[in-house]
Amino acid sequence: MLLKMVREIYDRHLADPASDPFLMKLHSDDQEERYRRVKMVRDLAYRAKPFVIEPAALDLIATVQTGVKLVEDFGPLLLEAPLPFDSVWMEFEEDIGETRSQSGVLIQKVVGKILVCSLHRPSGEPLIEPLLFLTVDADGKLDMRADPFTSPRFISKYEGTQDERVSQFFGEAFPQTGWAILNAVGAMHLIAAKGGPLDANDEPMFSRPERRRMERAGALPVGAPPVVTRIRVNVQGRLHLQAVDDEEGGVGGARRRAHRVRGHYMRTAKGASWRKAHVRGLGPVNETVRVVEAGTVVHPSD
Repeated sequence: MLLKMVREIYDRHLADPASDPFLMKLHSDDQEERYRRVKMVRDLAYRAKPFVIEPAALDLIATVQTGVKLVEDFGPLLLEAPLPFDSVWMEFEEDIGETRSQSGVLIQKVVGKILVCSLHRPSGEPLIEPLLFLTVDADGKLDMRADPFTSPRFISKYEGTQDERVSQFFGEAFPQTGWAILNAVGAMHLIAAKGGPLDANDEPMFSRPERRRMERAGALPVGAPPVVTRIRVNVQGRLHLQAVDDEEGGVGGARRRAHRVRGHYMRTAKGASWRKAHVRGLGPVNETVRVVEAGTVVHPSD
């Protein structure tokens, strides 16, 4: 489970700052701010009620996504999302090319605002910490900021002036966060719908021996959610997926049909690189979800 890994990594960084590769490269003036950022994300990860979207449920969500045409649409989208709790973690897995990738979305509602960030981990690779933090105010206005510690190594790879490089970064990094948000919000709408296609079932997050070990080690803060909620397809959902399969030409059609894939990071011999958005699958392209470049709409703050 990705959430367990996130908690372990941030716990380790707080207990042993030398284990944080970002912090050790900073000047002393910036190290305290990095430490506070790590603590903030760690605290959110423990406070959030965890949900895991099962693969079939993710397939179903993709077939009924609400169209998103502009970055500004994400403000109202998050503001109107039926959050089951003030702090939520939504996690899912999907195939990106030949790589299985895990994604998690942290959503926190506080003082009339909503804070959102996403974390990702391609199979066998290090965790990609949040590159962007999104904040939505009570009027649905979206503010998007690049993380000052995780984003510079990506921004530096672009050409042009600093403003041009930052704009390119936002335009290519946002689709990954945006896609994760769409899946999280889509899941929340479907599990909140009466008689909907998805069910939410609670199960223990930790085995009894694992939980006792963590409690003895003081690694399980008081109040941390003891269960994880699995989002699964029910009978109604299976009928929907069957209908999509029939329409798309056989079993797996819901996953196989052509669709636009967000840009994503991939590991190469020269290190991490970015693969631009492209079409994946067969047949006519499914245009249900469209996300345009963020850099032309949102002006990031330093």
